[in-house]
Amino acid sequence: MWAARVTHPSSGPDKTYHVQIDRLADAALLENLECGMNVDGESLTAKSRGLLRSGDKHAWLEIKLDEGRNRQIRRLLSAFDIAVLRLVRVRIGELQLGDLPKGGWRVLTEHEIESMAADA
Repeated sequence: MWAARVTHPSSGPDKTYHVQIDRLADAALLENLECGMNVDGESLTAKSRGLLRSGDKHAWLEIKLDEGRNRQIRRLLSAFDIAVLRLVRVRIGELQLGDLPKGGWRVLTEHEIESMAADA
């Protein structure tokens, strides 16, 4: 089934998240996220990561995963003693999720379907 291939954690296109953390992010943290960490015998890494913005006490990161295992971002950050304040999936492959509410859906365009099928 096409939808299962697109949404299954181990297959399909990359998943991109915006993550608010409980501290400021420095270059060392960003590098560590991409290098990853072994947590309970499982290697957790971010395919890519970047700093979106930071305030006085918190930062927003963009983290891209090539697979989205259960609570992968939360477990990876927890291994570095970092708490996740907010976690929002913003993109699947090239498909921008925009302002879809949690559990919401919309009809995909022909172009989006073709793009997702190529990634799946």
